[in-house]
Parts: sequence; structure tokens; C-alpha cells
Amino acid sequence: MFGRLILAHLVGDFILQTRWLVERKRALSGLAMHVGLVGLAMLPVTWDRLGHWWPWLLLILLVHGITDWAKICLGARLSWPPILLFLADQAIHVATIAVVVAWSDKPNVGLPWEQEPVWWIASVYVIGTCALSVALPLFLDPSRIAQRPPALRLTLIVASALALTLTWRGFPLLVPVVGVILYQAVARRLARSPVAATFDVEYWSALFMAASLGWGLS
Repeated sequence: MFGRLILAHLVGDFILQTRWLVERKRALSGLAMHVGLVGLAMLPVTWDRLGHWWPWLLLILLVHGITDWAKICLGARLSWPPILLFLADQAIHVATIAVVVAWSDKPNVGLPWEQEPVWWIASVYVIGTCALSVALPLFLDPSRIAQRPPALRLTLIVASALALTLTWRGFPLLVPVVGVILYQAVARRLARSPVAATFDVEYWSALFMAASLGWGLS
């Protein structure tokens, strides 16, 4: 169950959370909408055991909402870099799921990724594509992240997905080849944007990190 809930959390936090919703979350209505989407992502993966799991899902969503609200409120007061707030926020979400699963689910023998390999592979893909495309700009150029065109993030996602897949399936030597082709075809032009000063570093960092995740899967 841990792998399923992690994947659902990643889908709700990175795929279903648009830039518009990130801004909207500053109001309680937007925060409630985001938490509702996270809950919607978790519903299918717990449907077969919903009778047992619905109180625990409500607890996970409650902590998720409180954590996000605290991040919004404290982000304006603390002098932390945005990437630290991002990592702290994700650490709390993952820890909440881990504690709830450990407390509510029957103990299982073996490691979580051995019990639910499909869910973990899907989670690695979301982390290696969507999460990386958020974390790298937050780390390298947070001041201009709101002005960046969607094409920048989409390019990082595509490049990361290709690097992860090629490495996982046993073709790591093709990663730099595909990376250079995609860079020459698309990424180099995008890197000339005035709000993409760090895009070159983000692009090659994404390829390296995604390939590392692919190597871990293999």
C-alpha cells in the first residue's frame, strides 16, 4: 500500500497541480481544491480496501493540507531558500504516508519496492520527470520560476523520461546522443529565453539525475 499511496501523492502534487493552482493555493479555496485532487488521486489505489482505509486517507489529506498551508505562511517569513521548503514539504508528506501505512496496514515481509514493483517504477518516473522539472528551477533560479514558459518544463520532462527509460532498459550510451539531439532540436532555442538563464544547467542535470534513477531501476 505504501508504494500505491506514494504514487498517488506524486500524481496529485506534481501532475495535477498546475501553476495556476500553485498560485490559487494561497487562498483556502485553492488549498482545498489541491487537497481534493490529491484525495482523488489516492481514491483509485485504495478502492479495493476503502472500507478500511477511508479514515486513514482523511488523516493523510488533513496533514497534507496543514503542511501546505504552513509552507505558504512560513515561506514569506522564513529566509529559507525555496528548494529547502520544497524538500521539507515533500519529506513531511512522505513521512505521513509511511507512518499511516506502518500503523494501519498489516505488516509485510520484504522491502516496499519488492512488494509493489509496478507502483514504485511508476513513482520513479514521476520523480524523475515531473518532480525534477520543479525541483531544479527552484534550486537554480527560483526568482524567475513564475515567468518561465511551460515549454521549458515540458522539455525537461521529455528529456528526463528518455534518459530514464534508455538507462533502465540497458542503453545508457544512447542517453548523451539523444540528449544532444533534443538539445540541438529544441532546448538550445529555449535556453535563449530571458527567463531561462539556468536552463542549460537544468537540462543536463535532469538527464544525469534521470539516468541515475534509471540505473537504479535496472
